[in-house]
Amino acid sequence: MNAIFRWIVFIFLAFITVLMVNKGLDLWSLGTNVDGDGIGVYFLGLEINDRVPEANIPSYAIGFFVASFINLLIALALVVKTFLKFRGNTTAS
Repeated sequence: MNAIFRWIVFIFLAFITVLMVNKGLDLWSLGTNVDGDGIGVYFLGLEINDRVPEANIPSYAIGFFVASFINLLIALALVVKTFLKFRGNTTAS
């Protein structure tokens, strides 16, 4: 994988990470203050679950936080690998 492709993947993963954290914060701030039996959870236009009971909303928020943390770790691993490869390939002239 070349460096440019790694940077593109890093930017994509960082963007998805920010979106996941944002969704987790939205769900966390919503808490159990919903009218009706529950809510529908959507991410990037895709339906995750149509009927999430009030009691399970915080667990969905935690799930989004965990998924965003895993995304962040993968993105940082790509950047570190790119920097280490770049640093190892430089030669002093």
